[in-house]
Amino acid sequence: MNKNIFKLILSILCLLTAASCSNDNGEDPILPPDPNGNESVTYTINRCKITEVDPKVSVSNNAIFSWTVTSAPNNTYSIQNTNKEKPLFIATQSGEYKLKLQITDNGKTLSKEAIIKVDKESKAYKYYINKVYDFVPAPGQFINDLPPANNGDSYETILRRTNDYLAKEQGTLISLGGFGGYVVFGFDHTIANVKGKRDFRVLGNAFWADKNPNPNAPTRGGSSEAGVIMVSYDKNGNGLPDDEWYEIKGAAHDMKETIFNYEITYHKPDPNKKPVPGGGTGTVMFTDIEYIKWEDNKNTTSYMWQNNAYNHSLDYWPRWLNDKQTMTFKGTRLPDNAVDESGTGSYFVQYAFAYGYADNAPNTDIESAIDIDWAIDSNGNKVHLPGIDFIKVYNGLNQQCGWLGETSTEIMGATDLHIKGEDIPTRETN
Repeated sequence: MNKNIFKLILSILCLLTAASCSNDNGEDPILPPDPNGNESVTYTINRCKITEVDPKVSVSNNAIFSWTVTSAPNNTYSIQNTNKEKPLFIATQSGEYKLKLQITDNGKTLSKEAIIKVDKESKAYKYYINKVYDFVPAPGQFINDLPPANNGDSYETILRRTNDYLAKEQGTLISLGGFGGYVVFGFDHTIANVKGKRDFRVLGNAFWADKNPNPNAPTRGGSSEAGVIMVSYDKNGNGLPDDEWYEIKGAAHDMKETIFNYEITYHKPDPNKKPVPGGGTGTVMFTDIEYIKWEDNKNTTSYMWQNNAYNHSLDYWPRWLNDKQTMTFKGTRLPDNAVDESGTGSYFVQYAFAYGYADNAPNTDIESAIDIDWAIDSNGNKVHLPGIDFIKVYNGLNQQCGWLGETSTEIMGATDLHIKGEDIPTRETN
């Protein structure tokens, strides 16, 4: 046979074969064939665990993805990255969840289903703190009392003691000291970021004033010693709080007086230094108004005063950090919120910020509850996290309140609102 005729016949056969393999509409499939004859993927996972859903598709780099939840036994789930090939999914309740993926690729559109079967864990999750990972308070009145610290105690000893205080259903109060002092803790599961709901609460000892002398008080107030909250989820899966941190943006973050990237350095007082008394208010005496020197990155130098109130230790420097001559902390400094409403130094009111902080509103108040969707990155941009595993709280205030002393955030625990069964709607924010 003539070679040219043979090539022509071969070309015609190839074209006929290609035509027979195409769809009726002339579009090639963008989903790979499933040997079991269905176009869904199935996952079986435990609740409160973040799962990356892989639809197992073969598409071009220009493909557009859109995920939706088509069936769910309840609304206490979270799906993030819905415009990406592999979204992140987490649910707080067991049951079967159905997800639909629509793919548009080079003018062709197809869909695929993912079925996620969520089982309840074999050992019930704790709704409260499971473990304390770090505790570094700034100097303050109560840092050697809450929890107690003795001379010669090590960091490891204090960390275990702090864990004993916080990692239980009914926590015991700890103090973070002055600005920047912090604690880091985590849970035995991931707290889901449920859309439209608040997700967790950090417990403190805030309370409202019973008899504010100011009849025209601008906001609710009393003892509100706001701690800034940071959150992180275990993206690398190693069970440690070493992934990126995100700050919860509360109401004060938009105030003009708020200082971002604030830094303060405290200097350990010389034990042989002669105190400088400063009078007092009532039975409270200021035993040294030049006790702990500090300076910040705003060219301010001042002192943390020492007083004899509350029968606290007169040693404000953490005893397990006696080898440190200085302590430096960085973070967001919130506006001063304390007002001497008496005019004589006898009655201070610390006015609460509207929402978004620890130890800012009483534990039973709705505004002590936090929505993970309020998180922002280090540049102030809003982020969408599927859930969180770790929380860091640091004191966001640097102020003296007369006989009350320095403002110090106190913490006594934290709860996962979904596991605890509290349904609290979120609020509108900027």
